[in-house]
Amino acid sequence: MVKIKKSQLQDIFDLIKKEYRVVAPVLKDGVIQLDYIESFNDLPSGYTQVEEKSFYKTEKNGEGFFSYSRPSLPYKRFLIPPEFTFLSIKKENGKLRFKEKIPDKKTAFFDIRACDLKAVHILDDVFINKNKHPDPYYKAVRENIFIVAVTCFSPSDVCFCSSMGIKLKPDRGFDILLTELDDCFVAEWGTEKGRKLLEKLHYEKVLEKDLQKINKKLKETQKKIKRYVDTQNLPQILYSKIEGKHWEDIGKRCLACTSCTQLCPTCFCFDIVEKNFPLEGRSERIRVYDSCFSPTFATVHRFNIRESIASRYRQWLMHKFAYWTDQFGEFGCVGCGRCITWCPAMIDITQEIKNIRESR
Repeated sequence: MVKIKKSQLQDIFDLIKKEYRVVAPVLKDGVIQLDYIESFNDLPSGYTQVEEKSFYKTEKNGEGFFSYSRPSLPYKRFLIPPEFTFLSIKKENGKLRFKEKIPDKKTAFFDIRACDLKAVHILDDVFINKNKHPDPYYKAVRENIFIVAVTCFSPSDVCFCSSMGIKLKPDRGFDILLTELDDCFVAEWGTEKGRKLLEKLHYEKVLEKDLQKINKKLKETQKKIKRYVDTQNLPQILYSKIEGKHWEDIGKRCLACTSCTQLCPTCFCFDIVEKNFPLEGRSERIRVYDSCFSPTFATVHRFNIRESIASRYRQWLMHKFAYWTDQFGEFGCVGCGRCITWCPAMIDITQEIKNIRESR
């Protein structure tokens, strides 16, 4: 753990940029999104977000460099893109040639907050750590990721990360962790790669008063998190109410637009499609995002086992807070609140869980 000047943040960025493509928050069309960036100045320093149910806006009134909250888009888009070709097939001399397309480019996630960092760890379990057949594409991408995490002092009004056990200051899973104070950054390394990079900078020793300032800011930030989910025995409660009438009530409001699943940092469902080029004697196998809200998602042998929107919403919520715990031993939600902000029907998952708990 070391202390660096505010001006040295660009030095860290520039050192990373020499070796990696950088994915970071960027302001586009009035929304803090994610994209590949070339310049340190592309970061939305000084911006804040106002988020509520089906409401979003940005303002230039923040204090400090990392004054904004997490981006509207999840980092999963750069681990498992919405659409990508993973296998090509070509006919040559009467034989079929199969070629896997495994990515090998190095990418850095610059400024990932605790909720999104936890989401990456969850996806690691889904695709690698707790998967009997690890996904070679995901594994190759993941091995080339460098992570710069940032302690979160600016949650939005839809965040409920603390309910899901997320710490504002992560303690693992990063190469470098930056914690912003008024006059400096406290930088920590979590890997040998992170240590080697920070040692290229001129730094100072972290003092006890610096640690006290961090703890004070963490306590103040924790009080800003307004939404809450009671997770005590939640999977068991959901299973006991799987046939309740509350699902029909949600189904009448939900539009099945798939917005929540597209923006959720842990939703990973996908479909595989074939794109054929008969005149060229080749074809491509493409993986594309899918959603349990899609009308065709649960179609098996022409029969759709989830025809109603209510049954699709139930599948989604039950998966996050019940089925996921059975399969992976933890919840599939990190409390980022994106599904609340971007739901056009103004459905608040924290309120729906409360309603289910209180229903008979």
